[in-house]
Amino acid sequence: MGRIQRSKGASLLALAALVACARDAQVTTRTVTTHAPAACAPGSGAYAIFQEMGDFEPATPATGHLLGDVGATLPGIDASARALLVKVTDSSDREWLGLGDVPPAGNVDVLLLPSLSACSFTTSVGQGAPASVGAVGGQVVLVVGGDRRGATQPPPFAVHLDTGEVTPASPGLLTPRIQATVTAFGGGGLVAGGMDPRPGGGVLAAAEVYVPAAGGFQQAPPIPLSQPRAGHGAAVLVTGETLLVGGVGADGRTVLDTMEVVDPVTRTVRAENVATLAFARRSPTVLQLASGEILVAGGLDGAGNTVPWIEWLSADASHATKSPAQLVAGSSARAYAALEAGGALAVIAPPAGAGPGFQSVWVIDADGALDPAAPLEFFGQPTLFGGAGGAPVLYLPPLYASPARWLRWQPYSGAFGVLGVDIPASVGDATASPDPGLALWIDPAAAVVAGLRFDAVGPYAPLGGPLLVSDTTDTAPDRLATGGAASFDPAVGLTLGPDASVFVTDRTYADVAIDVDAPTGQPALVVLRDELGDELEVGGASCPGALAARGPSSSLHVERAGASVAWSIAGGASGACPGGVGAAARLSVGVRAPASNASSVARNLRVTRLGRP
Repeated sequence: MGRIQRSKGASLLALAALVACARDAQVTTRTVTTHAPAACAPGSGAYAIFQEMGDFEPATPATGHLLGDVGATLPGIDASARALLVKVTDSSDREWLGLGDVPPAGNVDVLLLPSLSACSFTTSVGQGAPASVGAVGGQVVLVVGGDRRGATQPPPFAVHLDTGEVTPASPGLLTPRIQATVTAFGGGGLVAGGMDPRPGGGVLAAAEVYVPAAGGFQQAPPIPLSQPRAGHGAAVLVTGETLLVGGVGADGRTVLDTMEVVDPVTRTVRAENVATLAFARRSPTVLQLASGEILVAGGLDGAGNTVPWIEWLSADASHATKSPAQLVAGSSARAYAALEAGGALAVIAPPAGAGPGFQSVWVIDADGALDPAAPLEFFGQPTLFGGAGGAPVLYLPPLYASPARWLRWQPYSGAFGVLGVDIPASVGDATASPDPGLALWIDPAAAVVAGLRFDAVGPYAPLGGPLLVSDTTDTAPDRLATGGAASFDPAVGLTLGPDASVFVTDRTYADVAIDVDAPTGQPALVVLRDELGDELEVGGASCPGALAARGPSSSLHVERAGASVAWSIAGGASGACPGGVGAAARLSVGVRAPASNASSVARNLRVTRLGRP
């Protein structure tokens, strides 16, 4: 049981607190506080629904109460809960969403943001550009840089995604820097390379580490890089290491084709056994794909021209996995986002003088094929955010009298649709997606951080029921669905072309049971993918037997318990997958048509968590 209490922060409106107790013999008191930026807090009559989530199916309905009902008694949070979803509505029928981590012990803070409405945080992060923004450990986004000409370099700022506070990092950087990269690094953050903007400063060959628990940067000597590097790209590898890609070298002009890897455990850098780019580039986009591979795209060459070539690297960045592929030549204004089921999405602004019909939208599928999708007509710099539901959000800047546009990818139609409402916002170059349903950016005019919550479904979210029955909700394909790769008919189910896959979106699983029907007698494989991108195909080469044993209209049951994976056919054969999966691995769940099949059909997909209720 629990009660409500109220607290306030300097730039926040702390709306409510919930005291919870574990559902066992030992009672533990924990306080859950919801926060909202003062500029966009819920109004009168605000009512909150709390839903606990973890590796279990919900045993009780979500709990609701009035946010203003301070001191109210509420039910407890299960001791095995790992996340808390909060939905709030007020008397104007507006909605706020918050998704907070539930640690094993201690209190819980949840930041509420209005759904589909831009909201500015209150603290200024300085003026000018360029600035680097990136999500790091401990629910923190770092803002680094912002070149204020003729003024003191602004300090790095930490945006706290549990409370909404924006605070200067203290201690700050040992060396101020612009054109650096910001990535997660173990439990903290890495600010690597860049340029010292002070008079006489140059390109930097060092990286500094942010420690969330300390609220600032380590004051120990920085990590030396293999060479000076600025204006580069970066991504976190599946190993947890940070890969630095391209950029400019010591003279600030020479464009690099080199890469290096920074290890968060040893705090060392290696450049050996790391691939070299086929195309030197500065300002590239670097993405970790669902397969674990690294995609390098875009950027500029030494002459300032757009690099249209896409490169794929192995999960450890030691070698190329595919030959480079040339995407359409166009403007340097382009954006890329990894797609949850596999592959990536690319949006490219037309070059000057391009006529109608320029192919501006592409799907880079899981196998590396480049598929043209429904084009958009626009000019200016596009920005892609997140990818919740397999559906990144696209921001297109205003042009002349036309307002800015917010669109969302529709994975089964291969086109962008309107996000839902008009969202006035000024989005600059400094952007981040701390989670797949949240967009953050620095407002270039007001020099404040702003955010847009467009989805709040996390890895522990329950499903509303069986999938692929009446629609494709909570699933997404690993390639452009049009053209026969993936289509859905409620009377039949999901039809997949050869080797095409569809994955359950957003959620990952520990112990889990999966059931799927084959109503036409053309069964699909069940795919279990871990965080490293490694896959187990139940019925495929890594776990044979299940596909051959299935008869017409049969149902396949797959169960994962720790490292073991077993399968059975309704009323028929059963077996175990040799090798299984990693005992501690979190898995994504999908269905796939064998490459040898003309097509496969899957319907009535049920995914059930087997943890403690």
